[in-house]
Amino acid sequence: MRKVLFGLLMLGVAGGLLAQTVVGTPHDMSAAEPNTEICVFCHTPHGAVPDVPLWNHDLSAQTYTAYDSVTMDATDNANWAGNNGSISGMCMACHDGTIGLGALVNNGPLGAPTNAATTMGAVTANLGTDLTNDHPVVFSYNAALVAADGELNAVPVGGFANGVQLFGALGVTMECASCHDVHNTPGAAPFLVTTNAGSALCLTCHIK
Repeated sequence: MRKVLFGLLMLGVAGGLLAQTVVGTPHDMSAAEPNTEICVFCHTPHGAVPDVPLWNHDLSAQTYTAYDSVTMDATDNANWAGNNGSISGMCMACHDGTIGLGALVNNGPLGAPTNAATTMGAVTANLGTDLTNDHPVVFSYNAALVAADGELNAVPVGGFANGVQLFGALGVTMECASCHDVHNTPGAAPFLVTTNAGSALCLTCHIK
């Protein structure tokens, strides 16, 4: 009986681990290169730049034109650079379309990927450097912003629900990863931290 229970427990653990994965998703860039490591396109165990989160992809030197409007109350997101050390800067290392997908700090034991010179194609995932038609990122989501805007939910103690996170040393910075999960949360649309059915993800922050 104990063996049966242990086996069921291990199946449950394995199922949980396999449910959230980049394998077979557009972030699995090893699919086009047989025998290439999957994780190496973003992470390395040694010599990472920056060291958190063990980052392995070359960062962009681009400066982006950020979203702005007369109704926007966040003021610290304008013209941020791709290599500023933010989570969003790491996303844009591929998604601004200026750096090869396989341009890595450490190539690993299998050698340099052959797609090192291949940039993001002309698809919706290629955001370019003009982000004026994209949701703002790299700004402080704090009590001052909530008070100034009047249509944002206050950050609850312990952080937002629905998997939405804030980042940075003060834990108040809105980043691409606040809404997107590169490791593919199960049950949500590809690469969202949760489902947006009924605008649930949007309404985590916005009062509408």
